[in-house]
Amino acid sequence: MLSILKDKRFRHLYFAQILALHGTGLASIALALMAFDLTGQNAALLLSSIFTIKMLAYVVVSPIAGAIAHKFNRKLYLIILDIIRALSALALFFVTDIWQIYIIILFLQVSSAAFTPIYQATIPEILPDEDEYTRALSLSRIAYDIENIISAGVAGLILVSFSYNILFLGTVFGFLGSAVLLSSIILPKFADIKDQNFLQNITYGLKKFTKYPRLKGLFFINIVIASGGSMIIINTIIFVRFDLSLSEISFPITMLAFGIGSILAALSVPKLLTIVSDKKLMLIGSFALVLSFYALALWIKFYDISWSALIITWLISGISYSCVLTPGGRVIRKSSNGSDFSQLYAAQFSLSHLCWLMMYPFSGWVMTRHGSFISLIAIGTIILLSTFVAYHTWKHDKIY
Repeated sequence: MLSILKDKRFRHLYFAQILALHGTGLASIALALMAFDLTGQNAALLLSSIFTIKMLAYVVVSPIAGAIAHKFNRKLYLIILDIIRALSALALFFVTDIWQIYIIILFLQVSSAAFTPIYQATIPEILPDEDEYTRALSLSRIAYDIENIISAGVAGLILVSFSYNILFLGTVFGFLGSAVLLSSIILPKFADIKDQNFLQNITYGLKKFTKYPRLKGLFFINIVIASGGSMIIINTIIFVRFDLSLSEISFPITMLAFGIGSILAALSVPKLLTIVSDKKLMLIGSFALVLSFYALALWIKFYDISWSALIITWLISGISYSCVLTPGGRVIRKSSNGSDFSQLYAAQFSLSHLCWLMMYPFSGWVMTRHGSFISLIAIGTIILLSTFVAYHTWKHDKIY
């Protein structure tokens, strides 16, 4: 798998991604702590609003960026967006009021939404061989999992001696490092293409999602992913700082448990997929996620919450979550006829972020209004129902 890193262009792109991911991870932890600092018990509501802005940007801006990016120089386009992201992160260091967060996050996420699809589209052009591209996708997934571990660990070490605001400087350096790496390589020029009907290209993929059982099932799996992920991302800070009244450093340690579970599963998934199908692994992971949330809810109901119970649940949730998430790209590949992969990926990208757009505010609202027990039961039930529907709509493995 690591042999593809011999390609200088991919190597620099990959390490640029890693730097940006770790910078984003530090910002996520700092934002959670800032939200609690500014709003206390209502931190989940503020965080859900912040992540809703992110999802809106990804749903709306990303397709537009994909349609117009070919009009610009690819490398300059990506570098400028990295610089905008770095400046936005730097501005977060000076935040003193909630309204400032919303404005800065809007700039940060719009630039990220414009950056992401173009970055993703660059990799297959650099690695045209299908096997190499598949290995690149696997490395990218592992990078996300490692980020959950390293960012949480680094944040924990920093928070021992410094305020959470310092974490935003790590984000700045992450984006600037990404820009430097991108500036050191020659990226392929965009192909000269004629203006096409953008809505028609998007609709093609969406129509396939409504037509084929496998893709219908994947849509409901997207709801599972968004539900479980929003519970972890939005509400962990409330469990740690409000319910348990633990210190700031306890938050990244708790997130570390989820990250460890996720990477353990990511390393095991290739082997597991030689034993079970993508569908079975995703459904098993979904059901395990339900059980972990229900188990923690019952523990809270009868024994009150404890940090050890939360850590164990988040570890199991990380394993389950990765089992659900990782095979998704394989499902898209198998659903393509060979010429429509980009349309299907664009549809999956939009639909998955639409699910996040719905679940972020719901997770924050239900935690703020009804507390931990009801929040775990409600989101666990959404995951259970989505798993049930995915199972019954995903009737066949072959669609051609």
